[in-house]
Amino acid sequence: MGEKPNIKCQKCGYEWHTRSKLKMVTCPSCNQKIPNIALNKRRRLVKALAQSKRAIIGLEAAIVLIAFVIIAAAFSFMVVNQGLYATERGKVVIQEGLKQASTPLTIDGTTFVRTTIDGKYVNVIVVPVKAFGVKFVAFGRNQTVISLRVGQKAWANVYCGVLYNSSDPSKTYDPSVGLAGGSPIAFDDFVGFSYNETLNVYVHGSYDDGSGLMTGAVLVIANSNGDEALDVGEKGYLVVTLKSGDGAPARTQINIEVRLDKSATLSIEITIPESMPANAYVPII
Repeated sequence: MGEKPNIKCQKCGYEWHTRSKLKMVTCPSCNQKIPNIALNKRRRLVKALAQSKRAIIGLEAAIVLIAFVIIAAAFSFMVVNQGLYATERGKVVIQEGLKQASTPLTIDGTTFVRTTIDGKYVNVIVVPVKAFGVKFVAFGRNQTVISLRVGQKAWANVYCGVLYNSSDPSKTYDPSVGLAGGSPIAFDDFVGFSYNETLNVYVHGSYDDGSGLMTGAVLVIANSNGDEALDVGEKGYLVVTLKSGDGAPARTQINIEVRLDKSATLSIEITIPESMPANAYVPII
């Protein structure tokens, strides 16, 4: 069975199959020279095949390139994400370090001490304080420790908490309330605090003659919003009282250290003057 004709004579119309690679071939019927269109068909076929292969190679290259782009994008996202996480953690660590290296509590005015009736000892210390650089300073009993040293005596923790109202122990004591009634509140009106067993809080009381004082410390908050935190707009008084026998005579050095939650210690150091008026509040400069 012969092969299928792939060329036709343009003169006589004879068709035959040729594998000649010559540009011109001779017709077996009329001996007419005609162009070898079969050769052109083979060339076009080869060219088309080559082009199709190049297209396949280009598609494979595109697929590989897309894969590389996807992998690079994923890797870049991971690097950027880790960088952001590291930056955020670094920021938190720096903030915590600054917070622990500084104290948000500062002394706000003059420190006063009260002398006994005979003028030989000091049994009340009042230190005005305020919050600094923060919105509030938590002063709960489980968040604050106050260490006290008076001469040769020292106590690890004398803090009794925020002072509450003796007439309503569910509310904190606010010495600024008395101003609305026309009569200012004196320190003697609230430094003699005592323990309320029912609500487990310390409530205010008067100084009287000082014989009923206990060795301890409370925070009194003026303009208070009722919680156990010293806010920026509030004024605080750290009241330290000494019972009979713990009083500080003249030239005694007193150290008070306020340790707050996650912050540096506020150290207060005062020295009792050599001479003082009896039964009076004396400013310590």
